Amino acid sequence: MIGAEPARAAATPETVAGGRAKTLVVRLLNYATNSIVAHVPSFGLRRLWYTRVLGARLAEHAGIHMGCYLWFYGPGQVRRDGLVLGAHSRVNRDCTLDLRGGLHVGENVSISPEVSILTAAHRSDHPDFPVEARRVVIEDNVWVGTRATILPGVTLGRGSVVAAGAVVARDVPPLAIVGGVPARTIGTRPDDATHYVLDSAFPLFE
Repeated sequence: MIGAEPARAAATPETVAGGRAKTLVVRLLNYATNSIVAHVPSFGLRRLWYTRVLGARLAEHAGIHMGCYLWFYGPGQVRRDGLVLGAHSRVNRDCTLDLRGGLHVGENVSISPEVSILTAAHRSDHPDFPVEARRVVIEDNVWVGTRATILPGVTLGRGSVVAAGAVVARDVPPLAIVGGVPARTIGTRPDDATHYVLDSAFPLFE
């Protein structure tokens, strides 16, 4: 019949078992990443796990502090569109990094403690309540304040500043300072204040 959907292959015991095994592996990786590796006091060891096991791309002198939660579907998804952290960028303690929609962070970005960056959310206007993933992009020399929340699909322009506790639901222009819930522009950053390099040494036991 014209327009009829093609028949879907019935699930076999082998495909069901394979799906369960994949789910188990992802859950074990998630547990190891967020309950064990995230609390190992060594930037080097955490970096090895994030890059070699998960497939994240961390540039030279980029680092993720202890206690950060990485949200992902699996190493294949992380390698495809997950985490990119530019040179000299820092993610401080106890942040949530949602990698399901892709998170691209530029160079010399300072992400303060307890920041939540979300790249996926349920659609409240859909009867099936599906999850929709949208990439977050943070350009060079951005500063995100403590306990700020960045929502899916947002781009933070070069040199912009997000005040502590702000909830950012829209793109932020370069050099803009935003604050509040929802975040709005409250000032502008001088361009000559955005040419620094975050080159301080990492703590030894952190």
